Parts: sequence; structure tokens; C-alpha cells
Amino acid sequence: LMKEVILIIKLFQRNKNTQSLNQFLNIKDIKGNYLYTLDEQVISFIKVNPMNIELLSDKELESKMDFASIEFSNEQFPYKIIVIPRAVDISDYIREQEELRNKLTDDVCIEIINNRIISTTEMIENKNIIENEFYIMIFDVNKDNIEIELNKRANNWISRLKNCGFKSEILDERDIILLVKSFTIPEFARTEGTDYRDNIVQIKRKGV
Repeated sequence: LMKEVILIIKLFQRNKNTQSLNQFLNIKDIKGNYLYTLDEQVISFIKVNPMNIELLSDKELESKMDFASIEFSNEQFPYKIIVIPRAVDISDYIREQEELRNKLTDDVCIEIINNRIISTTEMIENKNIIENEFYIMIFDVNKDNIEIELNKRANNWISRLKNCGFKSEILDERDIILLVKSFTIPEFARTEGTDYRDNIVQIKRKGV
């Protein structure tokens, strides 16, 4: 799997230099739930499923913000939050509609399903709609029992996120490699100079 990532990156390197590909990536290995770097760091990634805040009232949103602030205010270890804009994936929805259509015998109902599939596909293609993916990256220096320590920290994050109403999961080897790929072959890309800030949700309290 690592060979696949390296070969893909190599296609994007056009300049000739003496820096090795591994040095450029700073990736030594990916095993299980961990990414090992050349500068002796071990990293674990947690994917956090987004929440539609438009379904919450102002009071519910402020209450959730207050609770999350308390829940994570005592975090003592380093972490980073990664936000990746991607094209909306409607493949599961389309598959679900096709399965529903195949069970129908009424021509009118079948036509409704077909129109639903067409309109959804056109809406996504024409409006370039995106959604954000959220990841928490926890890391530390490579040392004895570092994997056990990171696993405990990751599960602690998942527990606290659950208390705040968020679903999350620790990325495995395959998902970490896909995440690495997303920085090199993004599914969603815009022309140079595009401002991404309009696609990243910012939550502010009233009066702030």
C-alpha cells in the first residue's frame, strides 16, 4: 500500500533534486492505526462525522458549544484539526434509489424515482456542491508503548466526542493511506486563487 502512495506522489514531482521521496513525504511507514514519520513521530487519526447545525436552534447550538468547551478544555496533549473540502459523494444515495426502483412495478413511481436520480445528479454536478471532512490528528515522539498510549488517547477523544453528540472513528491503515492521497490527488479542486473560506463553516456566538 505504501508503494502505491509513493508511486502516485512521484508522478507529481517534476523538479529534479536530491531529496528522496520518503524525505519529501516524511513518511517512514503506515501500520495498523498509526503513521510513522522519518523524524520519529507516531500519528493516529480520528475521523469526526459532521453535524448539521442548521437543524439546531440558537439555544441548542450555544448549549452544545458550551458543553464541548468544557469537555475539551482540559486536553493536555498535542493535537491538530484537519478540515478537507470534498465533492459530495451521492453514490450511496443513488444506489439506494436504484434498489428502490427495482422493487417497484408501478410506472408512475418508477418515473418519480428516475427523475429524483437525474435531478440530484444534475444539482451536484452543476452547483459544484462540497462537504467538509473533519479529522483529529494526535501524535507524539516514537517511544516505548507509544501505540498503546495513542490508542488510549484516541479512545478518550472518541468518548468525549460521543458525549458532545458526535460520531467518530479511529482510521485504520487503509483509511490513513486514503487520507494521505487526498493531499496529493484531491477529489475536489478549484482553480488557483479560489478562496475556500466560504466552504468552511464558522460558528460564532451572538454578539461576537
